[in-house]
Amino acid sequence: MGIWSETSEGAHTYKKLVNTMDRKEQKLVCYLENLPRLQVYEGFAERVMGEIERRNRFIFKVKRWVVVPLAGVFLAVMLLTNLPIAPRFEISSYLGYRKIELVFYAPSQNPKTVAVAGDFSDWNYLSMARVKEGCWKITIRLRPGKYQYGFLVDGKEWVPDPSAARQIADGFGNVNSVLVVDGVNGE
Repeated sequence: MGIWSETSEGAHTYKKLVNTMDRKEQKLVCYLENLPRLQVYEGFAERVMGEIERRNRFIFKVKRWVVVPLAGVFLAVMLLTNLPIAPRFEISSYLGYRKIELVFYAPSQNPKTVAVAGDFSDWNYLSMARVKEGCWKITIRLRPGKYQYGFLVDGKEWVPDPSAARQIADGFGNVNSVLVVDGVNGE
């Protein structure tokens, strides 16, 4: 006999379903139908539920006596050392920077090389690209602020930016240009 009695209404549906199954599924259904039926003794459900409750109480005790003290030790270590409590996120290395294009134009000199240096580069020279005869450009990213700078022409002559609105004496007998980068409107 199977799961369904031969006279039940579900037997017809069951047989129809079995007919649509492939051979392996039919073998599995046949095997499962022929397994012996076990009788569950009285009180079985209460015993299983009691065991689950006992294990839950044990896990609660472990949490109380192990996890809580470990969390306290971890918190004490975090507070008494330099370890960061929260992760530090760096959103972008360019956040707050502005693109600035510096142009040096000297058609009468026709220099071979031009570089720019300023307090934005720790006075290290940054080579500029020649875009046409007598015209040199560089694009740099700067944070908003006030910067002093100048151009080094052919590696020997310090020249302030002729297009700069402001210039200031550098204290060494030369003049620097002043660049003000505002903090409004991104690039």
